[in-house]
Amino acid sequence: MPAAEDYLTAALHHPNLQVDTTDRSQRPMIAILDARPGLEDAFRERIVQLVRAVRREPGCVAFSAYEARDTPGRFYLYEVYTDAAAFATHLQTDHVHTFISAIPDLSTGGPGSLIQLNELITVPQ
Repeated sequence: MPAAEDYLTAALHHPNLQVDTTDRSQRPMIAILDARPGLEDAFRERIVQLVRAVRREPGCVAFSAYEARDTPGRFYLYEVYTDAAAFATHLQTDHVHTFISAIPDLSTGGPGSLIQLNELITVPQ
């Protein structure tokens, strides 16, 4: 098995990518990824390709990518899926597999860079 497939398999089994697919609440998350020095442009383009593909997924509510103004090459991917099952489906798409497989070459990050979020609900006082 090639190294990229080994990395993909390991990444998809990382605890940060696991979800309870019966959870019907929206699934917001953020990933913080740094490009390898000298590969900022290549990584930026790969992220743009990912954003275009993910936004077409039926379970995608929002997917936006940002680059830090003060740290060129540091990217923030903000994602929201309709529910945990939609996120699980997202992880099985070819475009996500292609992106994850490219991470070791283009970024210092990995699946641990993805953080699933719980929204803080404020109660009126």
